[in-house]
Amino acid sequence: MTTFSPSKFWRYATLGAALLPAAARADSIPSTPPVNFTNSSTASVGSTIVNLLDSYTRLMLVDPKLRNGVGVMEQNYLTVIRMTQERTPAQTLAAVHDDRTAQPYSVLNGLGPLTSYFMTGIGSSTTATPPTSLTPTSYPATTLQDYDASAHGINYLNSATIGFAAFGDGTATPLSDAANFLNTTIRNNASTEPPKRTFERYMGSTAPVVNPASIAAGVISPLDARYGNYNAVSNKAGLSATDTAQFVVPTYFSSFSVPIAYYNTLNWVRGYTATAALVAANGGNPITVPDVGSFDASGNFTPTQFNAGDYVPGIGTAPRPFRLSAKVKVPTLLWQIANGTNPYGDGAFVSGHTNLAYNQALGLAFLVPQQFESLLVRAADLGNNRILAGMHSPLDVIGGRIEATAIVATNIYGALYGPYGNRLDWTNSANASAYAVYQAHTKAQKYLAQSCGTSTVEDCLKRLRGTHDDDGHDRRAGRDHDRDDREPDYNLDPDDSRGYTYRMSYGLALASSMKLPETVPVQAQVLLLTRFPYATDEQRTEILRNTALPSGFALLDGNTWDGWGRLNLYAAVKGQDSFFRAVRAATTR
Repeated sequence: MTTFSPSKFWRYATLGAALLPAAARADSIPSTPPVNFTNSSTASVGSTIVNLLDSYTRLMLVDPKLRNGVGVMEQNYLTVIRMTQERTPAQTLAAVHDDRTAQPYSVLNGLGPLTSYFMTGIGSSTTATPPTSLTPTSYPATTLQDYDASAHGINYLNSATIGFAAFGDGTATPLSDAANFLNTTIRNNASTEPPKRTFERYMGSTAPVVNPASIAAGVISPLDARYGNYNAVSNKAGLSATDTAQFVVPTYFSSFSVPIAYYNTLNWVRGYTATAALVAANGGNPITVPDVGSFDASGNFTPTQFNAGDYVPGIGTAPRPFRLSAKVKVPTLLWQIANGTNPYGDGAFVSGHTNLAYNQALGLAFLVPQQFESLLVRAADLGNNRILAGMHSPLDVIGGRIEATAIVATNIYGALYGPYGNRLDWTNSANASAYAVYQAHTKAQKYLAQSCGTSTVEDCLKRLRGTHDDDGHDRRAGRDHDRDDREPDYNLDPDDSRGYTYRMSYGLALASSMKLPETVPVQAQVLLLTRFPYATDEQRTEILRNTALPSGFALLDGNTWDGWGRLNLYAAVKGQDSFFRAVRAATTR
């Protein structure tokens, strides 16, 4: 048994032997979520992914007090109010950009000085159409004016694509393996729709939704298509008060003023059937409620009118922040894309934008571990921009990060490990799924180095960082980069909102004592495989355990499938800066 030196451990592997798996284990390895997890928004198929996030229901029903004495959910939404009311013009641009830009494309600039090389090699496109052939490509800078109807319009970059396996002329892109890895392996079962629908239509259970579709006699599943098909303009009869009668009323709603048209909190959550008496009490006029109607291209709102006998929809159990409080200031440009026709189909928890941003950022970090920290910061920025847009709360964003972390790790683990936890030889083409991942990583490294005219990506970065910021532009111009990877992290300082680690919890600390050890999910270590290729599975797991956040933060632990929320990948990937302060010298096989 020999010890490894920090210098050897920190180096990235030469592409080949150093990336071979260590001795395999033959015992049965439990994993949460299971490698064959389901994550369908179809009620007859169901989803188990809510088990990653089900401690959210305790927050909904109890709103436990934080260490500062304020309720978790109350502070969660007060944070949105504060951030949107204090939003700067640069933050408004960042919020609009990250709302409208396809998330996989949006996080590409987290590759820093490698961004243009990677975009060129994978055929990144601002539309859904690949370049005809190899074409030099750069990440576009945007202004708020770009989203005006007189310019590109609000959907500018909404169809942008991270890349393709083939160019328009049919030839393979240099990074075709990376494209397949990011678009297929990493994104497999990655949708947030099942948990979004479950929590927005919460009926008292987070048990996996499976056949039969009803969770109780006469009660439709929260994943039932009728909720998604409801439309307050064109399908008013798609739902009734009976369909929402089992919705649980979150306790924290009492912290907000009920709009007059709903009369009480119960109606606000579930909706109600308008009566002749209620219409008469409204001066004989049809009833209208906030944010339910049509928004035009300028964001002007026409409310839907409800007459006696019509069902008036509520806002559901996990609504967008702007539905809870008019104090939440949504950027004017974004009102035109707000969902005014179906509050039940527009849940906030979890943030889909944040989930997909972290999903692709972690996939990119696996391919290009040299930019791991920068990619994490970019994903965290995008999540933070969802709060600045008034579309999500901190807990929504935290949930998106947790889901993405678990799904990416589970998908990579499923490709690289056998059914009993045996690490497959990914250099052997006979192991098709593992070999595909190996090819994606090694070819990305080779292509980036060659594009830069250097022998390694590390040498490329050394040369480029002498003349450029990470994305070749001013990092603060039009984006919410309030720190970069040359500045220190602001570890768990609730008075300084700039750090990546702070954005893991947004300071929502419940416990006065935060001493419980972390239980690291078995799949998690695979996220560090290319960052620390010389380490064993156990050593990478130990890195994650010793750099994890403390226990006691809202939503970060206490879930059925636990361990994912506290993983601080930003600290873990710093290597010598964090790992060697926390962990004794380990042994290799």
